[in-house]
Amino acid sequence: MHEVALAERMVRIALEAAAGNGGGRVTSARLLLGALSGAEPETLRFAFEIAARGTPAEGCALDVVRVPAKLKCRTCSAEHEGELLEPCPNCRSMGFEVLQGRELRIESIDLEEPSAARG
Repeated sequence: MHEVALAERMVRIALEAAAGNGGGRVTSARLLLGALSGAEPETLRFAFEIAARGTPAEGCALDVVRVPAKLKCRTCSAEHEGELLEPCPNCRSMGFEVLQGRELRIESIDLEEPSAARG
């Protein structure tokens, strides 16, 4: 289950962002997750919640935005959203260039003001 390692890395990134901005709690994070990334969104959310326990990211709302696979046919150059194992809807050939769908990156991290975190 590589989602655990991904979640642990995401928490580290969020905590580094918080520390680099004077401390404070990590309140939310937005993750772009491509359809071809190989990561399962619900498993990743659960792993993130576990990895964040006991840290300033505990309770962080993780918004996972799914990015569909966008493919370009190598035969006819038609672009479409779909699966790598399905033929081109235009010419029925196989073989695509992946234009999007491999994303796995944190797009944004929201932090609570350090003074608000100390209460």
